[in-house]
Amino acid sequence: MAYATRHPDHPCKLVLVSTSAQGYSHARAKVAMFSRLGGPEAGELARRRFIDGDTSSEVLQAWLRVAFPLYTRTPPDPAAITRCVLNSAPTAWFNRPGGEGRTLDLLPDLGRIKCATLLLGGVLDPMLPIECQRDIAAAIRPDLLRYREFEECGHGVVPDVPTEAMALLREFIQA
Repeated sequence: MAYATRHPDHPCKLVLVSTSAQGYSHARAKVAMFSRLGGPEAGELARRRFIDGDTSSEVLQAWLRVAFPLYTRTPPDPAAITRCVLNSAPTAWFNRPGGEGRTLDLLPDLGRIKCATLLLGGVLDPMLPIECQRDIAAAIRPDLLRYREFEECGHGVVPDVPTEAMALLREFIQA
């Protein structure tokens, strides 16, 4: 999104999947969806992280155990987390009060996009709620936008509905 707004004549197409144009948007919707999908413990962690701005290693460790499995409707590969190199410092820096994870705001600039854009989002996405996708859809010129919401998808549209998502991507790229 940043590239397409800064250099609107460069890209010929843009694909956006499960994303947000604002770092701070819809924090309460995140808490509500994590609560819905994972109960009070997940909701409390989401509140601490997205409302309070808690970037402690304690919250990050609990997050990986309790909240990370809720991102997608398709269970994650159990070995995936073991392949990750965890360094909590960049996450804490990015999400600290005043950090880019809280101050990023590309939404006012999305009207600069001049290329065909495919936007996909999951209605059950707790990390970047569907409201984030709807904000983006409302900001991009309608004649450039192809927008699709997936009812039973979380943060991972492609892993949750791989056949349908890949068909849309292929069709969009080839058009």
